[in-house]
Amino acid sequence: MKYECPQTGKIKTKQVYGKTQGEAVAALKQLQASLLAGNAPTTGKSLTVSSWIDLWLEDYIKPNREVKTYQFYKLMADKRINPYIGRMELNKVTPTDVSRMFKSIEKDKATPNTVAAVKRTLRAAYGVAIKYGHVNDNPVSKTFATKVKREPKVYFDSDQVKALLKSLQGSPIESLVKFTLATGMRIGEVTGITWDNVDLKQKTVLVQNQLQRINKELILKRLKTEKSIRTMPLVGHSLDAVLSEEAMKNQKASQNALNLVFTNPWGRPFDQKYVSEHLHRVLETAKLPKTGMHSLRHSAATFMLMAGLNLHQVSRYLGHSQIALTSNLYGHVLDGAMRDAAEQLQQAYS
Repeated sequence: MKYECPQTGKIKTKQVYGKTQGEAVAALKQLQASLLAGNAPTTGKSLTVSSWIDLWLEDYIKPNREVKTYQFYKLMADKRINPYIGRMELNKVTPTDVSRMFKSIEKDKATPNTVAAVKRTLRAAYGVAIKYGHVNDNPVSKTFATKVKREPKVYFDSDQVKALLKSLQGSPIESLVKFTLATGMRIGEVTGITWDNVDLKQKTVLVQNQLQRINKELILKRLKTEKSIRTMPLVGHSLDAVLSEEAMKNQKASQNALNLVFTNPWGRPFDQKYVSEHLHRVLETAKLPKTGMHSLRHSAATFMLMAGLNLHQVSRYLGHSQIALTSNLYGHVLDGAMRDAAEQLQQAYS
């Protein structure tokens, strides 16, 4: 039977079989009903979930997505998906099979974030399988959503920041932390700033790269979106941090092949593990909660909003793709600011 593929519009041929004429007619009617419903027939190839995911990763993800995305999907497939449904035929997996897999993963003490990541991976793989006609629908989309309980974000108040800055004195990450607190930039963005992106006359820095570890090597990668690429002012602590690094540039060993502004004491790129270890030591000395560099970004964003910057300005500082993301992340700060404004207004009327 010839038909027009609902997904591509191309004319294709599909044969149906049956042990008897009645079975063949029934199979033909089923095919026609599927086409009328807007579904492409399956290819008839006995692809397993594991073999399809391998093809999907190599032919679709690897050429079109970031290396980290490919590695993330592969990890989810190898460690979480394949052990449970990898041997099953792709077009025979049901929503019940997928739900059971999620329950088994949860029993293995996986976090809700991990379960959500597995779901995202499998849903994406099936989405492409539908496009290529290997399956008719996505069993992952028919499972109940995995609720991810978000941990409250850690951020420091002004007194805690003062204690942190005091404990930072003499630390190899002193300038790095000061700069992050002043700008709210991501750790990869800060460690990826190069001297040719710094304009000390205009007191600005162009943020366009991030430092990433790919295949055990630290390299510079251009930021993904145009909204992530931004020019930021250098003032206060951020300017002091850059000037401090400039003054020490000649004192460090000349191993700065990437021309980075912030480097470790040997002039090499900062490794995030190295940064985290030193930050935890500083936080312990300051008697502050043990947290990561991302909390400094949250702290900076909070201070910006409390200082009166609007959402659009803070979103630009943080390099968010959408202002709604900034609002969702820091709405609690805005609520507090609105409450303070309302109280001030009430006092004015009293």
